[in-house]
Amino acid sequence: MGVLGASGYGGAELLRLLKAHPGVELVGFSSRKYEGKPLSSAWPQLWDERPFIPQEEVLERAEVVFLALPNGLAMGIVPEVLKAGKRAIDLSGDFRLPPGVYEAWYGIPHKSPELYAEAVYGLPELHREELKGARLVANPGCYVTAATLALAPLAAEGVLKGAFVVGLSGVSGAGREGEGTFFAEVNENLKPYKAGGTHRHIPEMEQNLGRLLAQGRRARTHGEAKAVRLSFTPHLVPMTRGILITAEAEVEGGWDQEALNTLYRDFYAQEPFVRVVEGLPETKGTLGSNRVDLKPLYEERTGRVLVFAALDNLVKGMAGQAVQNFNLMMGFSEETALPKEGLWP
Repeated sequence: MGVLGASGYGGAELLRLLKAHPGVELVGFSSRKYEGKPLSSAWPQLWDERPFIPQEEVLERAEVVFLALPNGLAMGIVPEVLKAGKRAIDLSGDFRLPPGVYEAWYGIPHKSPELYAEAVYGLPELHREELKGARLVANPGCYVTAATLALAPLAAEGVLKGAFVVGLSGVSGAGREGEGTFFAEVNENLKPYKAGGTHRHIPEMEQNLGRLLAQGRRARTHGEAKAVRLSFTPHLVPMTRGILITAEAEVEGGWDQEALNTLYRDFYAQEPFVRVVEGLPETKGTLGSNRVDLKPLYEERTGRVLVFAALDNLVKGMAGQAVQNFNLMMGFSEETALPKEGLWP
């Protein structure tokens, strides 16, 4: 395996998980900033004195390449990876959306639009069979994973009409060099950002839920999708890791708490990394794990359906999900090298 962009938080989590994978040989990792320096110089938590090597060497050595790069870079590298007969897991947004939609929301011309038709969307709970043997996987991020899994049972049941989603994220979700993440600005502060329908993950959420509305439980990446509208407002909270989603769903039909519990438990009964909990999810419970905790709640006073979801943005929301996808691609047990239990306190 090789990791491009290993000096970001997602890259560091990938390295930590892959180093413990019994079926993986980590043959190289790259970073322009740290090239030639030992891995521990960037990540003191990792006990490894091998140096960062040029990107070209990683591509030459690896059979599977994880691309933990800023948006817009992977689309220029993936064609080379696939042409060489290798496989790619892209952690950026480059292959998650149809090229025209991507360009409209990301403001970046797509260099490899023809490869979108081959990319498999990397959410195992919905696309497990497609992922087996895939050459190119578009790995979704933390907000989208949490929101999609929170609302997926309602969409697959065909009753979801729309939703208002509020997301709260730890600072690591902004990346190692994210703007506005200095301690003095974040500490004891809580702020919304990219409000008013401007966050670029909105079309991805709508696309995922639209597929489920049209296709049901086992939706295909490039299958039919129905139109669905979702309002999403993210917030930055003064903690290192974690995502908490609160989704208020507009649904058809009559619901009560028992019916919601049955729907969600049945939908996720066979999923190794999704837990439907009795109480309300909290980020600390998923810290360091590849797990998502969900809770559907019927608000009897108003007749609304609320769904809460918590996950670790760097594990199930990024690197852990990439390893989960890798396991499916390569024929390993899906749970290999992935922790279900979190860290507490």
